[in-house]
Amino acid sequence: FSLVSAWPAMAERAAFREILRECRRLGPNWSPRPPASHVLWGQGFKVEASSKHPLLVRTTPAGLREGLPSVTGGTSFRLWLHRRLRSSWTGSGKAAASASFLEEARQFLRVQGALKPCTSQSQEQGLRLEAVSGFVHNGKGQNGQSHYMFAYNMRFTNSGTRPLRVLGRQYDFVESSGSLASQIKPEQPEAAGVVGYTPLLPPGGIFEFGSGVVLNSPQGSVTGRFLVMEEPEHLSDEDAQVHDKMEGAELMLRFVYFKGLGTPQFYLPLLTLQFDMEVPCANLQH
Repeated sequence: FSLVSAWPAMAERAAFREILRECRRLGPNWSPRPPASHVLWGQGFKVEASSKHPLLVRTTPAGLREGLPSVTGGTSFRLWLHRRLRSSWTGSGKAAASASFLEEARQFLRVQGALKPCTSQSQEQGLRLEAVSGFVHNGKGQNGQSHYMFAYNMRFTNSGTRPLRVLGRQYDFVESSGSLASQIKPEQPEAAGVVGYTPLLPPGGIFEFGSGVVLNSPQGSVTGRFLVMEEPEHLSDEDAQVHDKMEGAELMLRFVYFKGLGTPQFYLPLLTLQFDMEVPCANLQH
């Protein structure tokens, strides 16, 4: 028996155990999620439910992309990773490739673990909200005071049976001291829509948008809620024509029209989303 020849197997076994510990720390319901990206600031787009999230694919090491689930879940990344590790540990692949895979897995799980405190999830009446934040950069204003820029991405998923439309938002941004940094109140024009959209989500539909905020402290948070309405169904031909025309109207006119239709409305809460300069946005430079 040679200690030198046994070393690679011992190192792989230690890495295997470390990866399993990282998975346990992430929790039983964990699934890989994309980091925030400032590139999405001011953008909104529909997401294909059956596809893998493009930002997650881009920020995941190549050797792990095969195991990524679709946007709405399905396959378990944890189960895929466990099977792959077992295959690697038993020596079915080349040692060099195995070592590279183990290192990629460790680094990926560490990044996911660091990201977790800067995420938020909530659900109301079949509409799910997932949010993530990331640090962009810091600098000084004209008065010499430091400021810190953060981006956040938010994704709506309609897991219910009714078509829903997001009408508007309310936010309370808070500094690390607990003082109020800024607000978006219901009566303000900025409360209408999300980055210029009033997205319609049919059952199974997904919409994502990006935005950001500048704080005076390296940490902070935001809470709030979104006004959501049930989309009217069975409209007359004339009403349907007006409805379709309003889809392309100016935001405030669109907001007032949809809000005044009289269909049931509810609020989807945005639970506390933390900002932390130690959790950066995705680096998409390479």
